[in-house]
Amino acid sequence: MVAIVESKALGVNETIEFLVDTGASRTTICDKDALRLGIDYSKLERLSEGMLGIGGLVETYIMKNVKLTFKRENGKSHVENMEKIYVLKHPIADERIMRIPSILGRDILNKYTLIYDKRHETAYITDEEPPFGC
Repeated sequence: MVAIVESKALGVNETIEFLVDTGASRTTICDKDALRLGIDYSKLERLSEGMLGIGGLVETYIMKNVKLTFKRENGKSHVENMEKIYVLKHPIADERIMRIPSILGRDILNKYTLIYDKRHETAYITDEEPPFGC
């Protein structure tokens, strides 16, 4: 899922492709996207406990007052104003780390209905009630 990530405080206004992850509690920007966006970690608050994931414990920062803009199927935009998004910083951004995608977590997903259509290999996120009464 692609979104425009905007932080006026950091001068960021770029797109990121997020992996929809129902197992992740927090929306997180990973190293490759943080580097591409030119995020200055010195301007972010450091999360004291870090974040635990598949790769272990990693240094984590908080990006505050972030706007995510998603394109709807009908061409219109949907905006999520986030109080905070987490940004990872591994000690070494090697090839393995640079393959880790940014994550769209349950802090956003839980506000909507997520429909996975296995037959068409498509996922939909909607604010409408599903027609089949899930």
